[in-house]
Amino acid sequence: MKTLILILQMCSTIDGSCSTAINHKKVFNNYSECAIYGYFASAEYLMTIDVTMINKQKLAVRFWCKESNNA
Repeated sequence: MKTLILILQMCSTIDGSCSTAINHKKVFNNYSECAIYGYFASAEYLMTIDVTMINKQKLAVRFWCKESNNA
C-alpha cells in the first residue's frame, strides 16, 4: 500500500537558499491529510527557530507530500 510522507524544508525568502529537507515522522494514507497537516507542521517548525533569525533571513517553510512504499 502506498502511503505519503511529509517533507519540510526551511528557506530564506531573501536569497532562496534552503536547509536540508527533513521527513516528518507521521505517515499519511491520502494526499489531503498530508497537505493539510503540512501547514500545522510548518507552523510548529517555524516556532522552533529564533524570532530574530526568522525576521533577519525572512524564513519560510516549504513542504510537499511524497509517495512512499515503506510505511
